[in-house]
Amino acid sequence: MPIRIPLKETVRAYHAPDMGTRTEVLGCALALVLCGCGDDGEGAPDTDTGTDGMGSTSRGSSDPTSASTAATGGSSSGATSAASAPETGGSSGGSSGPDDGSGSESSGGEPEPPAGLPCDAPFQHAGYDACQTTVEGLEIKYFPLDEDVPAQRLIVFLHGDTGADYIENWGFAEEILDWALPQDFLVVGVRSPASYDGDTSPSFGAAQPDDADAVATTLEAVIDAYDVVEERALYWGVSGGSWFTTSSYIPVAGHRVPGIFVANCGGSGVSFGWAWDPATSPEIVALNSLYMNYGDQDFLADNAAQSYAEYTGLGFVTDQLVHPGATHCAHPIPGPTLDFWMNEL
Repeated sequence: MPIRIPLKETVRAYHAPDMGTRTEVLGCALALVLCGCGDDGEGAPDTDTGTDGMGSTSRGSSDPTSASTAATGGSSSGATSAASAPETGGSSGGSSGPDDGSGSESSGGEPEPPAGLPCDAPFQHAGYDACQTTVEGLEIKYFPLDEDVPAQRLIVFLHGDTGADYIENWGFAEEILDWALPQDFLVVGVRSPASYDGDTSPSFGAAQPDDADAVATTLEAVIDAYDVVEERALYWGVSGGSWFTTSSYIPVAGHRVPGIFVANCGGSGVSFGWAWDPATSPEIVALNSLYMNYGDQDFLADNAAQSYAEYTGLGFVTDQLVHPGATHCAHPIPGPTLDFWMNEL
C-alpha cells in the first residue's frame, strides 16, 4: 500500500483579480508538511489577472554551468536562454507508450492530423479559446491547437490548494500562454483528483502516489491525442501543485512523462512512492530537472529548500530563485518559470 501522509493547510494564499496577492491566515491542523495556495469557490467569473508580484531575488544553483537569471516580474521578454544541462533531446511521442499509428501517412501520402481531444465546455481566457473535458477519468482544461497540427511540446499547470486558480482560470498565466501557443505548445491544466478530508475542493497538497499515477495516465493520453513531438514536458506548479511535484509526482511519473519542473512557492521537503530508482536510472534523471521559486518568508520556505537539497543530492539538475522578504506566492511566478524553462530549451 502507498504511504499516505495527510496534509492540511495553515495559510491559504491567493491572488485576487486585480488586487495582487493576499494572504489569509487559517488555523488548521498540520500532519507533516504544509501546503496551500488558491481559494474556495467554483463558478467565479474568469479574469486575466496573473500571479506575479514584486520582489528582489537571490539565486543558488547546483549546476555550475547554469546561467543566473534575474526575476522579470512576469515578463517573458526578459527571459534569457542558456544551457543549464546537457542536451537530452526529444523524441516523437515522448513516454506515452508504443506507436499506435497516429501521425502515419494517409492513403493520399499526407500525414494524418492528430486525433485531438473533445471540447465538452468551451470558454475563453486571456483572449484565447479554451476547453474543459475529461480524459482518463480526470477533468482537464486545455488550449486547443489547430486540428491539423501536432503539438510540439506539452505544458502542464498544477494548481494550488482548493483550486481557485484552476476553477476561475487565472492561474493560466497570460505571459505563459502568449509564449507557448504561437509555438504550438499544448497548455493543459489538470484538476487534482484529491481533496482534504471533509472538503470537496481539489487540492494537490492532499494528493498521494496513486493520484500521481492517475495524473500521469491522463497526460499520456493527451500526448497520444496530439502526437506530441518533444519527450520532455514543461511543468509549473503553485503551492499545493509544487508540493505534489516534489512529493510524489516526479517519483511516480518522472520515467513516464518526464520534464522540466518549476515548483513555485511550495515544496514537500520529502519525497515518497518512488516507482523508479534515481541511483540506478541516470538516463531518467537526465530527462528531469527541478527548479524552486519561493520567498524566504514563505511558510513553505523550509520545505522548498529541503526539496531542492533532496533532488540535488539525487543527481537532478536543480536551481532555486529565492525572493528576500517575500511571503507565500507574493513574488513573480510566470517570468521566472519561463526563464527556467528557456534556460534548457
